[in-house]
Amino acid sequence: MKPGPIIAIAVIIAALAFGAYAFKGSLIAYVPFQQAIAAASTGSTVQIIGKPVKGDTRYDQATGALSFTLAEPGTGALMPVIFKSPKPDSFDSAIKITAIGHYDPQGRVFQADNLLVKCPSKYAGAPQDRSYAAKG
Repeated sequence: MKPGPIIAIAVIIAALAFGAYAFKGSLIAYVPFQQAIAAASTGSTVQIIGKPVKGDTRYDQATGALSFTLAEPGTGALMPVIFKSPKPDSFDSAIKITAIGHYDPQGRVFQADNLLVKCPSKYAGAPQDRSYAAKG
């Protein structure tokens, strides 16, 4: 067999292996709050999701740190979060927040590297009455 096709196949296999390795490394698991705390020992990045606790948001203009508390859906467990970046524009109207980062056991707080903020849809209108009266 000629060396050209063998080299091409080897390059393709190496590219597929590298792609699979890179894709696996970019996957970040959603975990419950307790599992995020347990993952602190491994230093792994995780995602937590929750509803922001109203009235518990503080933004420090000097340091640019946003601190708030998330309530876990279902259990109601609370997790303090610190996000050391500018406050997202839609943060105040958020109904659900996904925080990506790691738990800091010394500070007993979740250090978020990124936030995904879900707000109520501005396109969802009031429910419409779909009943039609028979015209006779």
